[in-house]
Amino acid sequence: MERERFQITDHVPPAGVEDATPLGDILGRVMKKAGLEEQHWASMLEASWPDIAGPNVASHTRPGPLQEKDLVVYVDSPIWLNELRRMGQRMLLNNLQKQFGPSRISGVKLQLDPG
Repeated sequence: MERERFQITDHVPPAGVEDATPLGDILGRVMKKAGLEEQHWASMLEASWPDIAGPNVASHTRPGPLQEKDLVVYVDSPIWLNELRRMGQRMLLNNLQKQFGPSRISGVKLQLDPG
């Protein structure tokens, strides 16, 4: 009935997709060749920042550049900077490594936000 309904004329089913490459792998290679991999990663980090840092901390921080596997995190005030250095830096690193892996991020540098 489906053959008639969709007007399928070929009686041989299509070949399997065992040898298909996942689209994510292809896109990753294309983005790397085009030099867009870091921009894509930065946009993913920014979009997931409230989940990584938590809503309260995220409202006072923002992710900065990645410098040799250390992520710079900009903090909006000296009070928050001190608090995060004392109690939140390890939590940020753990959450970042859960999300992106220790091979991508090995440390967190906290700095006052220049903007």
